[in-house]
Amino acid sequence: MTLEERRKEYSREYVALKDIPTWMEEIMKSKNESDGENAKEEQQGKKSLSEKVSLYRGDITLLEVDAIVNAVLEWSC
Repeated sequence: MTLEERRKEYSREYVALKDIPTWMEEIMKSKNESDGENAKEEQQGKKSLSEKVSLYRGDITLLEVDAIVNAVLEWSC
């Protein structure tokens, strides 16, 4: 199914991943424009982890993703 075909099947609202800013975008918002431009120039050429990670606070079942994985690491002493 195409994305548009899948969206027709949704029974409630959804959150598209493109609507969730990356960590870097959040950092840029918090800085003023001149500082943000300098930081962006420093990052060109290599993608940092902050450009790949997004933080989302809300109902994860509304995210428009193919799978939700809950991994738990248990430590034993």
